[in-house]
Amino acid sequence: MGELFDGRLLYGAAVYPEVLDAATFEADAARMRRLGMNTARLGEFMWSALEPDDGQIRLDVLDRALDVLGANGLDAIVCTPTATPPVWLTHGHPERLHHTADGVALGHGSRQHICTNNPVFRDRAARITRAIAAAVGNDRRVLAWQLDNEFKSHVGGCHCATCRELWTEWLAARYQEVGLLNEAWHSAVWSETYQNFAQVPLPGPTPFLHNTSLLNDFRQFSQEHINRFAREQADIIRAHSNLPVTHNSGFGFDLDNAALFADLDFSSFDTYPSASNHSAFLMNLDYFPRLAKTRRTVLMETSPSHGGSVQHYGVPHPHGFVEAEAFANYASGSAGFLFWHFRQHRGGSEQAHGSVLSAWGQPTIGYSSADAIGRLLPAVKPLLDHSSPAQPAVAVHYSDHAKAFLATESGGGAGYRSLVSAFHAGLVRAGIHRSLLPVEASLAGFRVLFTPFVHHLSEQDRERILHWVHDGGTWVCGPGTGDRTEHHTWHADSALGGLESAAGVESVFQFPATGSGSRGAILGHDVVLSRMSTFFRLPETDLPSAATALGTVTAGPAEGLEFATERRIGAGRMILLGSYPGTGPGTGGPDDDGAALAAVVEYSCAGVLPPIRTAGGSVAEYPRWRNGRLQHWLVNMGGEPGTFTLLRPARRLLDKQAVHAEGGTHAGHPAITLPAGIHTLGAYDYLVLEDIKEEHAL
Repeated sequence: MGELFDGRLLYGAAVYPEVLDAATFEADAARMRRLGMNTARLGEFMWSALEPDDGQIRLDVLDRALDVLGANGLDAIVCTPTATPPVWLTHGHPERLHHTADGVALGHGSRQHICTNNPVFRDRAARITRAIAAAVGNDRRVLAWQLDNEFKSHVGGCHCATCRELWTEWLAARYQEVGLLNEAWHSAVWSETYQNFAQVPLPGPTPFLHNTSLLNDFRQFSQEHINRFAREQADIIRAHSNLPVTHNSGFGFDLDNAALFADLDFSSFDTYPSASNHSAFLMNLDYFPRLAKTRRTVLMETSPSHGGSVQHYGVPHPHGFVEAEAFANYASGSAGFLFWHFRQHRGGSEQAHGSVLSAWGQPTIGYSSADAIGRLLPAVKPLLDHSSPAQPAVAVHYSDHAKAFLATESGGGAGYRSLVSAFHAGLVRAGIHRSLLPVEASLAGFRVLFTPFVHHLSEQDRERILHWVHDGGTWVCGPGTGDRTEHHTWHADSALGGLESAAGVESVFQFPATGSGSRGAILGHDVVLSRMSTFFRLPETDLPSAATALGTVTAGPAEGLEFATERRIGAGRMILLGSYPGTGPGTGGPDDDGAALAAVVEYSCAGVLPPIRTAGGSVAEYPRWRNGRLQHWLVNMGGEPGTFTLLRPARRLLDKQAVHAEGGTHAGHPAITLPAGIHTLGAYDYLVLEDIKEEHAL
């Protein structure tokens, strides 16, 4: 496969020809093209229109839609329609439905109501996918494929009879002998010992809590099986098509995204953040490009104005925010930006969701944003074509396995996504260019790595990271990292397993610090310590390689011990955080506004990043290189003016005013030099600058 989409950048929206009359759909396609769109996504909810009864497959709705789109210069991303099984597939067959942990079969009337492991569903899903792929697999009107829609966005693991059998088989394959399962799970606790794999229950209702090992294994089982379904669908498509295949995922779904996208050609994501939480939008741009074979991503769904359903109305975005999102999206290297959806649905549960056109065909409050992005794309495309994203120096581990561990053991506090999002938001405010990586990803090119809240870190990953540290990297490990085995049990030899010897410390106490009166001093900050914490004793040695104290407990049960240490390892260093320095997000307690954690970040990045950075606060930067010169792609994601700092004079290549100048004069925009120093960028404003002199290029 060559360059993704032959180097084209996508802009478009989801369309639903199956719910519109022909004249309306034709008018909408023409309107999309006038807005500067070049792509339409369709088909993910079309199954009953393509197969109105079992085996009666008619693809004329899809074929006519592709004709209309093609006639208007719109390429199509065709989706497999398996997220919304027709009623003929489930009516009278409760055994095919998704079953909740309480044993309730979910009925027809929404989506994702079927068990994706059910053999009848898999057969019918394969049949409709094969028919579509055979018909339009290499059709010139089709650009790419999307599998299903938002796997596991509404449901988690299924508890039907089919899954019960598969669960038993999965456990037998994983453990081989039930005695090994009992040993790994410590099932002798509470007399949970099993005599055979068939006795191991699905995690349904119990008087108290399930074994942590059972819960985590069931999540892994469910994630592996939805990924098997994805591979099956992708294999069917690839038998008939050479076009790239993706799936539209997100942070909030019950998935192993790294494993899912390992078999797909490019990643894509759906995101609906509020303007007040703009770092959540940027978090997608920092993570999803690191997945899939091409290491490229597409924003497949976002709203032109607001999200919402009939049960929850969304808040409309401020004017300019969506255009700022689009600028950040393309500047980061994303290959596409698509809305959900173009025309508002007249019926269904998402009638209140924002769109480009209303149900009656008039422009909505999101229309001006759609028009603005149609002007933005041709302005930035030439600049993007002749530049490439800069390599970030800083990486943060993001793990869906870690998310599962914290779902099992939240301790009553914030979940994994909230914790990592808060940490990521701090990096954005600090103006630090960063990437989010799966734990197993390569660290080549990175100089600082943060691994927070990864309760289980495999020996293989730990040793690989330590090798990178030895070669010069700085690793900030913790808080909440490495304190469990892969089965979600405590280590047998020490609190943190192999991390302790690597860090050169000895664990003394491990307990929930929240509410215990524990306080600590770190880098000039006096902080409350929180969450499950590990406290250390330093070795009595003056060797240069010995660990040194970075954060000391000043009050509480572990007073006098350390909660943060540092050790030189080869040319690099390892910083171990045993406790959260501050009460943290979601605890409801007093905090230091993240100042202590921010100080740890700055300390870790010293010598790698300049103390004064171009961006920060609400202003985000996506550095790019062109012919050895550094470009600053800057966007203010906030509703108030922000500032940026130039360390040397820079030439202005593009700004928002030029994009929207009468007659589209951005191509001939005069180059204006901005001096070194502090400059202001208006609310939701953006611009592209290029250093006049840059001595080094990556």
